[in-house]
Amino acid sequence: MKGYAEHPLPPWRDPWVWGGAVVIALGILGGVWLVLWMLRPKGAPAVPMAVLTVVPAPSPTATLLMTPTPAAPTPTPIAPPPPPSNSIAVGALVQIRGTGGDGLRLRAKPSLKAVVLALAKEGEAFRVVDGPRSADGYTWWRLEAPHDAARGGWAVSNYLGVVPPTPTLAAPATP
Repeated sequence: MKGYAEHPLPPWRDPWVWGGAVVIALGILGGVWLVLWMLRPKGAPAVPMAVLTVVPAPSPTATLLMTPTPAAPTPTPIAPPPPPSNSIAVGALVQIRGTGGDGLRLRAKPSLKAVVLALAKEGEAFRVVDGPRSADGYTWWRLEAPHDAARGGWAVSNYLGVVPPTPTLAAPATP
């Protein structure tokens, strides 16, 4: 019989030593796992199982190819014709019309280069207090708001319409 000293392999190369080391390591890991499992909280929720949902890729859709068409030139806005000269007069009530909702600039002087004092809204009514004056190819009238004399200025007549006076009803005759 051979003794240990006569063993052909050193201890670190002996497969029995390695096998025993693996068994001991597995035993320690198993013991740690068992202790942790036994010490876990009893009311701990179970880990929910992951659900994998496969969504199919969308199918290709047909695309329409459109050829660009040249844009039509933008027409230049044309001012409406001026009203007959005898319809607007000092003292008349006029209404802003024909601005397409943009409003009419009321200016400090009868000129396109004059400072803008206010913007009169489409449909707003004003009293004519001065004019007419001709400048920059337009006929200008000085307007004032009926309820605010501070709101006013010179306006082009092309965007003014005379508001007809409201008829007054005659009082019924008393016997």
